[in-house]
Amino acid sequence: MTGSLVAFAVGRFGSAWLMRFVSPGRLMGIYSAANVVLVTIGVTHPGWLGMWALFLTSFFMSLMFPTIFAMGLRGLGEDTKLGGSLLVMAIVGGAVLTPFMGLLSLRSLATAYLVPLGCYLFIMLYSFVGARVLRNQN
Repeated sequence: MTGSLVAFAVGRFGSAWLMRFVSPGRLMGIYSAANVVLVTIGVTHPGWLGMWALFLTSFFMSLMFPTIFAMGLRGLGEDTKLGGSLLVMAIVGGAVLTPFMGLLSLRSLATAYLVPLGCYLFIMLYSFVGARVLRNQN
């Protein structure tokens, strides 16, 4: 757990530095693609390799919420407060998906990681496609 938190912190500070050179949406897309690969390794190779792959996801997960939050508020104008409130309330998705992941873990822990894999795929799609579509509409 401590190592995961250290990886998260290193990822957060490293990402802040990288955002000077790479747009936040593009960096989040790259990070979510890395997590898709890492979680796929974790699902298909349970054991030490899978464990280390899942450990590394903490590094790449570090910039996701603040970047999703900032990108989600972009261009809302006077609706920014409402948008911010809805984004904070959307965190309840973690409370909804966690019991589903627990249910899948009864079959196998590796199978349960298909839930975050789906989430990372969605974030990757938002980063590379959805954010660009929304930006072009404004």
